[in-house]
Amino acid sequence: MTYDELIRLLREERDPKKVDACREEIAEIIPAVRVMFDFDQRNHAHQYDLWMHCVHTALELPRGLTDDMLYLAALLHDIGKPQCQVRGKREDDPNMHYYGHPVASERIVREQVIPDLKKKAALTPDDERRLLYYVAYHDDRMSLRIHHLREHLKIPVSFEEFQNLMRLEVADARAHVQIPVVAQRVEICEKLAGEYGRELYREILQEEERNKVENKKQKK
Repeated sequence: MTYDELIRLLREERDPKKVDACREEIAEIIPAVRVMFDFDQRNHAHQYDLWMHCVHTALELPRGLTDDMLYLAALLHDIGKPQCQVRGKREDDPNMHYYGHPVASERIVREQVIPDLKKKAALTPDDERRLLYYVAYHDDRMSLRIHHLREHLKIPVSFEEFQNLMRLEVADARAHVQIPVVAQRVEICEKLAGEYGRELYREILQEEERNKVENKKQKK
């Protein structure tokens, strides 16, 4: 399997079993993914092992989007979880937890995955930036309030990339057991990925334009 064939598989395939059947070929391209194979997440919100959760996440994204890095990020977004697995703070908590796993995942992608991929594919600096952005922020808890979007866009990141991040969050959440908190995350991020999010962004742009006009008036 080539890098281009991997991206095509993640972008077009609909059957998780067919992607899983290629796990060894994928690991030849990205050796770091082996840590996810058959890793038991031991958490009530997860019905899949870590690898299959990430496969399902990639396939829950809309088919045929143009940003290859979004599909790659979906496959890699939780790769740092094995490093972060800890018991809960309560003695009676049967779940394992993964505090800080987005940071760990971003580090692995930056230090291991990207160097390996650059031997096989012509990743641009902007490809790398988007891949790291999607992985680093995939678990951010968003709200429907305009100030939350305004603060996020200070990263800086384009609004189109933000909406792709929201699509990733929806796909990630749908690859969980649909407990109430997960279902709520799907609802919020779907709105931000759609027209509601665009309307918030238009309001931000209008606000910025008003501020520019006001600043000009004050300088006169």
